[in-house]
Amino acid sequence: QCNKIDALDTFHRQVFEEPTKIGIIGSGCSVSTEPTASISHYYNLVQVSCIASSPAFRDRQLFPRYFQLLPTDASLAITYMGLIEFYQWKRVAIIVQMENLFTVAMDELKVLLNDNSIEYSETELVIDEAGVNGGPPNSTIVNLDSVFDESSRIFIISTYEPLAREIICEAYRKGYRYPRHLFFMIPWYVNGWWRFEADSYGCTVAEREDTLEYSMTVMNLPFAAYLNMSTTTDTGHEGTDNGRGMTVREYFDKVEEYLERPPLNVTLYDDVAPVCYDAMWTLALALNNTITEFETNISLSDLAYEAGNMPNRNETFRMENFTYQNDVVMETMFKHLEDTDFLGVSGDVTFNEVGIRRVTQYLILQFRKNSSKRIVNEEIGVWSTNASLVYTKNSTEETTWPFGIPYDGVSVVIVINTVHASLTSIMIIFSTVGILFSVACLVFNFYFRNQTLIRLSSPNLNYLIGSGAILLYLAIIVTVLPADTAVFSSVVCNLRVWLTGFGYSLCYGTILVKMWRVYYIFSNPSTLKKANLHDWMLAIMVLCFVILDLVMLVIFSLVEGLRGNLRAERVLDKEASSTTTGEQGRIKEFYVYVCDSLAWDIFLGIFYGYKAFLQICGLFLAFATRKVKVKGLDDAKWIAGTIYITSIVLAITILALYTLNDFVNRHTAVFTGGLLIGTTFIMAFVFASKMYALYKDPEGKSVFDRTRPSDRPQASNPSDGVERVVG
Repeated sequence: QCNKIDALDTFHRQVFEEPTKIGIIGSGCSVSTEPTASISHYYNLVQVSCIASSPAFRDRQLFPRYFQLLPTDASLAITYMGLIEFYQWKRVAIIVQMENLFTVAMDELKVLLNDNSIEYSETELVIDEAGVNGGPPNSTIVNLDSVFDESSRIFIISTYEPLAREIICEAYRKGYRYPRHLFFMIPWYVNGWWRFEADSYGCTVAEREDTLEYSMTVMNLPFAAYLNMSTTTDTGHEGTDNGRGMTVREYFDKVEEYLERPPLNVTLYDDVAPVCYDAMWTLALALNNTITEFETNISLSDLAYEAGNMPNRNETFRMENFTYQNDVVMETMFKHLEDTDFLGVSGDVTFNEVGIRRVTQYLILQFRKNSSKRIVNEEIGVWSTNASLVYTKNSTEETTWPFGIPYDGVSVVIVINTVHASLTSIMIIFSTVGILFSVACLVFNFYFRNQTLIRLSSPNLNYLIGSGAILLYLAIIVTVLPADTAVFSSVVCNLRVWLTGFGYSLCYGTILVKMWRVYYIFSNPSTLKKANLHDWMLAIMVLCFVILDLVMLVIFSLVEGLRGNLRAERVLDKEASSTTTGEQGRIKEFYVYVCDSLAWDIFLGIFYGYKAFLQICGLFLAFATRKVKVKGLDDAKWIAGTIYITSIVLAITILALYTLNDFVNRHTAVFTGGLLIGTTFIMAFVFASKMYALYKDPEGKSVFDRTRPSDRPQASNPSDGVERVVG
């Protein structure tokens, strides 16, 4: 009845009633066995149990003369751990009923999980009312709504049957079933335990079976593995053939004959009879060996008589003379129980140092639907403590997991997003056209470099502008490349910064110094000073901008050198939402690589702050030279327009760098679009305007014409002054 009080009452009645008992087989379950096993040694009785399995019985201080034929539930922890490692699970969830029978076993499992760096969560069930007289709880779970850790997929359930049924029904309501979820159930439930209380817990038997399908049970290797092997218990007794014991199959034949029951499904552990049969043989063999030792050891017999307060008869001690004061008999039987080693109908019977049956192999069972669409618990493999899982009964990994091995948590598939193909194609096409246009402009500049109009625009400096534009177009192409690895993304990040920095300094820096020269010409009346502003001087100024960029980039590289310079970090793509796909409920999460480093924000602030300062200088010069109307210096008007546009583009680009970094397509579109617009406007204003002017005035006759008088003092001969300045 699994009741402590009834067990103690029965124990004392049996002890004090005739005849005198020599040993005990029992009690029933762990709850009723615990109180009897803790006091039986006071009566000098050994006790053998065939049903109890609590890990608490390993305590030799509390249960000094107790032996157990079922392995403890704690021994299953080793197999659980082995299966977890075999299937490469890294996270499990434990659902445990707060009873010593279950908590001790799960504590053992938690130690193994910690030792193997396996993450786990634990839910302790809260029951609203305990069972009658300390028996197993029979009421419902208070915290049922929170019993499942929603981030886990592999659940190890350690409860009595009623709560297991309630948990499975709750799992059904939540839609927890294979292939997304997996349950490990207690092995010693009665056969078909899920079919009991069919109208309870808000789900039908069929719904429970749907939920349980493909879940597992782990148990010690049962008698099914020994069907055709001969036991060593009946050897030499009447009715045996050739001195061998009966086979396990013969045992079941006799059970069928005696009980007149249909053939047993011996692949299921649906009866404790084989274990209890071996428990009787265990005690019988120990008793037989004790009698034999008394027969061969007169000194031991004398001690037994003395321990029983009986006169020394100098003869073999007879077991019918045993009394509850005779500790010699108990210790002798205890010694022979420790030495137990035989093949019984339930398998090899030996005990470890604390009296628990040794089990080195475990049977792995899986809930599957048979041809009648009913759930049965079928053998799929054997787990050996010194080996691994071996599939049996024609089972394979494919038949065990038809939709794949369940994931140990929310299955996340990482998808790396790159720049959209259409954006990449558009930008590469436009940038390629821009590069070709830049090359054409440089050829034009070289071919017409001696024309007055082109000579006044400083053709040598124009080479720098064209070269810078090509670098900026290349930066656009590099930025839109589909970088889907961290290494390639890091290369792209660094190339983009270097190409953009040098391209901007060559392109915009040259425009700035040319603008400054125009400002200098028309704001300084000293002709002597004007005569010193040659192209090579301005080129040196541009080179200073480039060197400053180089210094900043080198310093940044040295600061970040130990961390791989500017690197790509994987972050969640805010432009794409996670999606759930497949039978196993995989969640696709979309990530992008972004440029990042510990000093990245500081570097951006300094780098683009410096560029912004140059833009401000350019805006000032553009405003200061707005009244210059000499056609030969038509650059001033176009360059001013370029400065205005590039200033706006630069502001938008910097803003995009800080706000859209995690939005790969938007960030790339704004950044590359800004570079494309700014660079193209520069090339159009600097070169296209000259092409048109040269087409309209090939001889350059009106190059020094004014559109209106200037208010500023001018050189007596504008042509002479300007040509000396730019020559």
